[in-house]
Amino acid sequence: QVEHTGEQLDTIAGLAAGVEQQITEIAGGTETTRTQLDSLFQAVEQMRGDLAISDQQTQRLAHAAVQMEGQAESISERLAEVGLDEYHQRVFDLALRGAQQIAERFEADVRDGRISHDDLFDRQYQMLPGTRPARYRTRFDHYTDQVLPGIQEPLLREHEGLVYVIACTQQGYVPTHNNAFNQPLTGDEATDTAHNRSKRKFDDRTGIRCGSHQQRVLLQTYTRDTGELMHDLSVPIKVDGRHWGGLRLGYRPEKMPGTR
Repeated sequence: QVEHTGEQLDTIAGLAAGVEQQITEIAGGTETTRTQLDSLFQAVEQMRGDLAISDQQTQRLAHAAVQMEGQAESISERLAEVGLDEYHQRVFDLALRGAQQIAERFEADVRDGRISHDDLFDRQYQMLPGTRPARYRTRFDHYTDQVLPGIQEPLLREHEGLVYVIACTQQGYVPTHNNAFNQPLTGDEATDTAHNRSKRKFDDRTGIRCGSHQQRVLLQTYTRDTGELMHDLSVPIKVDGRHWGGLRLGYRPEKMPGTR
């Protein structure tokens, strides 16, 4: 197992070096680089899944896998800065439009007294008793339940690969998820995990960065618990010049010709 994992690390390192070199030399399209980057993420995730952390040596290999995952994400961020192909660019354009719409709506409602600036930036998350996974109340989530669906849901229908369009705070808190993932709570943990994702903190490595970064765009790629590879593109949301959080757009990789 350890020898096999070591070989996987060598393969991943080679993939990473190849993608890094392509970005350094890039002059035109990014389709090939993005395809290879997807392969890099898949290889990292496969190895992490294969690791049975039972002794010091495999723990070291697991640590190396985490480091390479970080390298892959760094490469992805650089690729987003260099340029996005048409499939990703469409998502980026939607993200910019959505973030602007949310910021303008928040600012207008603060001016009109519908919600106060302090309430909008409340970060004292109050856990809702009896919820698993844990869900939280804030002084603004009732407000976002009223205003965010009108912005998020139309965007969701504008790209064939989109799975979710959600605003989140710097702590990964999603006050109002999309309608498809905002079903009534049943008390069954498995059902509620899948069908009610509002008012949860998604504070994993991917989720926490979506609301906390302030760069032009952050493009991450990760594997969902279903085994499905997913892109996550996020842009900042600023309200009256203050960083409120980010808008996350999750979408499936582009289907290549001849694939199902």
